[in-house]
Amino acid sequence: MYIGLLEDEPHLAQHVREILEGAGHTVSVFTNGADMVRAIGRDTIDLFVLDWRVPRMSGLEVLKHIREVRALKEPVIFLTSRSDEQDITEALNAGADDYCTKPVRPREFLARIAALQRRTYPERTNEDTLRTLLDYTFNKIDNTVAFAGKKVTLSEKEFKLALFMFENHERAVSRERLLQEIWGGGGDELSRSLDVHVSWLRKKLDLSATSTALRFKPIYGFGYRLMAVKGDSDE
Repeated sequence: MYIGLLEDEPHLAQHVREILEGAGHTVSVFTNGADMVRAIGRDTIDLFVLDWRVPRMSGLEVLKHIREVRALKEPVIFLTSRSDEQDITEALNAGADDYCTKPVRPREFLARIAALQRRTYPERTNEDTLRTLLDYTFNKIDNTVAFAGKKVTLSEKEFKLALFMFENHERAVSRERLLQEIWGGGGDELSRSLDVHVSWLRKKLDLSATSTALRFKPIYGFGYRLMAVKGDSDE
């Protein structure tokens, strides 16, 4: 997962980052709430770890921005001291999914993260060779996708991009996140390559603007969303 960590104490931030990266996650650290809020507007973060008291916007204010302003459903876990029962209650009532006490106990912390991951992203934790998502069957052995009575062979990056978007269907995914997930980096050249790959997938997997079941739609200034067609709507 791509995890956003809000923590202004350098040693604790480094400690938590090492725990998460050691478990295979990618982590971006933010030392104040305002920087995290700006990042939310330009990137796709899978899970948020928030400290309560940080500069410029508190963890609670960031949580309210996530839930009330951005209307995001991504899981949020708070880091808090053992004695802050009132803070814990307030955070949970404001939409936090869980909390972890300081000092952080690595095994408990990772277990809580893993539980949130399983509950929120069950499709992405499935490691089966054959995956069926939205009536499309992905074969990881030969990079093929079967749907509507036909089978299409994709390039490695096409397959990775398609599978990632199907695993995150109905979710807005930023260009930055897609470039990192599929190409391992960014830049104008790779950004253009992303658009080309999206165009190919629209044709190969029947995900164009006129498709009657699923559409691979651009989100201006942000990225893309794979979404189901609802009724006669073109949106």
